[in-house]
Amino acid sequence: MTASTFRVRPVFKFTALGLFLFAVGCHTKLTTNGSAASSATTGTPPADASAPLSANDVSWLFPAPTTAADMANLIAVKDITTASGPVWTDAVFQQFVGIANSNATLVDGSTSHISLPKEAQSIDAWFVAGVRIDAGAPGLSKDIATQYGQLPEIRLIIQPIVKNPDGSPKVLDIAGHLIFDFISGADPSLQGTECRMRPTADMAAFSAIVDDAAALRTKLASGHLGGHSVSTSGVALGVHPGLMNPATANAMRNAMLALLQSRLSAQRLDAMAIAGLPANAPAPWIFLSLLVAHPGQAPGITADTVVPVNGPTLDGTQFAQMLNPGGVTPRVVPEPHTNNLNPITCRNAAASPTSLPVVQRKGVSTSTLFGTAPAPTAAEATPILDTIADPQKSFFFNTDCISCHTETQRTMTLAHVTNIPGINPAVLPSGGYDVRNFGWGEGKNGIQPTVTRRAANETAAVVSFVNSNVLAKTH
Repeated sequence: MTASTFRVRPVFKFTALGLFLFAVGCHTKLTTNGSAASSATTGTPPADASAPLSANDVSWLFPAPTTAADMANLIAVKDITTASGPVWTDAVFQQFVGIANSNATLVDGSTSHISLPKEAQSIDAWFVAGVRIDAGAPGLSKDIATQYGQLPEIRLIIQPIVKNPDGSPKVLDIAGHLIFDFISGADPSLQGTECRMRPTADMAAFSAIVDDAAALRTKLASGHLGGHSVSTSGVALGVHPGLMNPATANAMRNAMLALLQSRLSAQRLDAMAIAGLPANAPAPWIFLSLLVAHPGQAPGITADTVVPVNGPTLDGTQFAQMLNPGGVTPRVVPEPHTNNLNPITCRNAAASPTSLPVVQRKGVSTSTLFGTAPAPTAAEATPILDTIADPQKSFFFNTDCISCHTETQRTMTLAHVTNIPGINPAVLPSGGYDVRNFGWGEGKNGIQPTVTRRAANETAAVVSFVNSNVLAKTH
């Protein structure tokens, strides 16, 4: 299958604006309550389900498994089923695998493409590393919502796990995103323009999810999960306190699974993404976004259909982008052409090659912060990195995937940052090639749970929105 086989056809563009995929967040200054903390019981348990939510209530990070016993406290993707069947159907999974192993992931100007190992080509191998409850993609600022609408979602960050010869689990440095949307229709006001449509948020459905998350938080804090009280209030973002505590981990896992089963469905799965590696190689990391169309969503769609998405900050014809390891020049291929220094616009290269020509874009990326000698100074790098880490300025449609997945590692290396408020220090990227925003990445001592500024800042924005606009209005 050639890359041209998977060019995004016009019938799919009606949902392209819902694809913010691997842009897991680019932020303003952190607004989370509380500094980094390692205690799972920091803070005061909330009195009831109407109490404000905290970071770990909407962003659930699972511990990376190291023993066979740890697997009992993880959620296998195949176990997330509803009355109508699995939320990740075999038909969609097979297309996910097929595209990941096809020339759709061939990076222009190179011979590199993703090649999933045999074990990862079975749905049985995929487990949930993290869950993100988001009030509105691609961002919650007024300017972004005006251009793109508000798209509530639940995002599953999934990774394959195989067995070592001794039976212990081995997490593969590969990740996928499954993005489930909650929309009630479309705002037709932009139809006929390059911007296509804006989704209309199904706030009733999203409010129910928020109520579930609040109830889960309260049960944990009240000792109703595992017979031990664990608070999330004010705890810095990291491995979920209820999953980190041995007394509550399994009960917490079961409660999370029940929530997902009650709110997700295969019909809500509208987008996916993958970050993978070439066959038998530790690098480069290759990123690709995918769109899922369901029967009836467009003329001619009679079965669930998956296609890759043109990179919004590439040239309008390219799909994949890769990060080469140190010593390889250039580090980032293709070079991105971002637009995060211009006013927010819904025009981007995912819409069409001519929607926003490269010459009209103005932006920054981390591609300029790799492999240069001498290395950029902290003063030179910080404005670039802060722009990429600002969700009101940078998001999937104006900033490339690699920038969003490397800004924290670059910040720590170039600006000599060792602590980021709102993030548990134990989950900060510790290796030079940890490209996970929220999940399990390759650190100095092997696979570790990881949280970046982008993930923490987006989480802070969601918490602020939910507490002010959802919980405050429903309780």
